[in-house]
Amino acid sequence: MSLATFVSNLSVSQIKGLSTTSVKNLDTAAVAALKTEHVAALSSSQLAVIDNDEIESLKLSSLSTGALAGLTLGQLQKINTSTEAGVALASGQISGLSTGLISQLTSTELDAFKTDQIKALTSKQISALDASQLSAASIAHLDAAQVGKLTSAQVTALGDAAAAALSSAQIAGLSAAGAAGLQTQDIVALFNDSTSGAANLGALNSKAVASLSTANIAALDATGGGALTIDQIKSLTTDQVAILTADEVSGWGTDKVAALSSKQIQALNVAALDNTQAGALTSAQIAVLSSTQIGAISDTAFGAWSTDKLAAISAAGIAGLTAAQAGTLETGDVNALNSKAFAALSTTHLAALDEDVVGGLSTDLVKVLTSAQIVALTDDQVTALTSAQIGVLSSSQIAALEDGDIALFATGEFAAISTAALKGLQENDFMALTDAQIDELTNGRVPSLTDDQTNWVVAAYNDTTV
Repeated sequence: MSLATFVSNLSVSQIKGLSTTSVKNLDTAAVAALKTEHVAALSSSQLAVIDNDEIESLKLSSLSTGALAGLTLGQLQKINTSTEAGVALASGQISGLSTGLISQLTSTELDAFKTDQIKALTSKQISALDASQLSAASIAHLDAAQVGKLTSAQVTALGDAAAAALSSAQIAGLSAAGAAGLQTQDIVALFNDSTSGAANLGALNSKAVASLSTANIAALDATGGGALTIDQIKSLTTDQVAILTADEVSGWGTDKVAALSSKQIQALNVAALDNTQAGALTSAQIAVLSSTQIGAISDTAFGAWSTDKLAAISAAGIAGLTAAQAGTLETGDVNALNSKAFAALSTTHLAALDEDVVGGLSTDLVKVLTSAQIVALTDDQVTALTSAQIGVLSSSQIAALEDGDIALFATGEFAAISTAALKGLQENDFMALTDAQIDELTNGRVPSLTDDQTNWVVAAYNDTTV
């Protein structure tokens, strides 16, 4: 009886009991004589000792995934050479190959695997691949889930051709760790392409977008930047937002601008926004703009802000207002400012306001005029003040008026100064009073004057007796 005949008559249990030495001593005929159930019963250690030249004789399709963990590189190379691209192994068997074996394959050997075999590689097997194994051909066969298992180092090592070959379906599978490995040339090839760029970038999940380096964000052009979805924009880090250019955001609709959070807005170079985009900033976004950002808004965009938006400007933000921006403010705009923001207007801002705007200030805002702001008022602006406005000025505000300003008040407006506020009039104010103003003052208001003011009135009369 030949060895082959003997082996073919063994039970499954007896096959399992064969030592690795016995299995190693099986010749080609004996290996070929192993029945389907025999092969299915082989262990990984038994499979590992079968000679490379005899492995072809084995009924490979019957090997269990457990046994395939023992397949050696030499055996696999023999299978690939003899059966052209590992046809002898079903895709369902591929998962049984050890990561140690997978890691030893060359890119040529890996390319010999058929599409379904590549797709059968497990996460651990994918992770075992190194840069030299990942060719454009093998990458093309990976599905989204497998691409999702690529590490940052693996993605970095893909090379231009392999990275550029990624489809939008594969890109959708990229993890945050994997996307972090993309290089700037990959970004350009994948996302700035006028044909496929939008679909590719749109496929990238939000976490992957957030993992892109600032250099990669900077590498996006109008096509790539414009393709960012609202969800992706929401995921951008403040460092990424800070690097955005006018070119990158040029394709953003106002809905995308509105999607930026307060922290993102604070990091944004608002000069990158066009007039329509800047004009569409929400009140919540405007409320967190810094003085530098406010100053960077174009006069056109600033002038288009509604009173609700103007009301949202903070005291810190309004300090950055340019004189040109202040010049666009109308009465309703200024009155919409909150009192803290209005009080923060500089003397330059006040000087830029039209006298009609000053004359239309609400009494609430007039009450918060600072001494510096009052000093900055021009003669035309002082003249524009109404009786109602003058009536709410405090003594310290009256005192802040420059010499000669009181004389600009018409008699009726002078009469509007409250009894308490009269105490703010200084000597030079009295010396500048007109006869009509003095007459008004002596009409029942003398008792409210201080001793100094009484003497100043006498001096103002010159030779006239009070």
